[in-house]
Amino acid sequence: MKKLTLLASILGLAVAAHAAPLPLGATAVGYDDGLKHLTARLSLSENNALDLGAGLAYNDALAADKFQLGASAYYLLKLQDWGPVDNHLALGGNLTVYSDSDLDLKLFAGLQPEVTLLERLIVSIRFGGEVALSPDIAIGTVGQPISIVNGLNFKVIW
Repeated sequence: MKKLTLLASILGLAVAAHAAPLPLGATAVGYDDGLKHLTARLSLSENNALDLGAGLAYNDALAADKFQLGASAYYLLKLQDWGPVDNHLALGGNLTVYSDSDLDLKLFAGLQPEVTLLERLIVSIRFGGEVALSPDIAIGTVGQPISIVNGLNFKVIW
């Protein structure tokens, strides 16, 4: 069912890309599978962009934290351009608020390579270092699994 929902989302975004004008200057919209956020890319210049995301989740099977609300923001600086492959420096973080008022705040610095599969479809992963500031301070490395069906972020470009 999750895969069907993801495919329906991709199809809906592709149709919307051709039917509607750009909201607030967004150059791409998509889904971040690592964070489970819907995302929008705001282009600042040819080599700079902001990836903004938001997501919400409800899991009735959990005893606590049934509801989660998240937001993310990443500044992207294009480092290299090799035809269909772009490599970005990604700086930013994400915030998650839980139903019991707990809060997770994480800062990230690393790389975000992107591959243009079709003229208007890009996929990417993010890996690097992360510092969790709340509820406890923790430093570690993060990355996403590379799989054709799970773990990739995608965006539909206008």
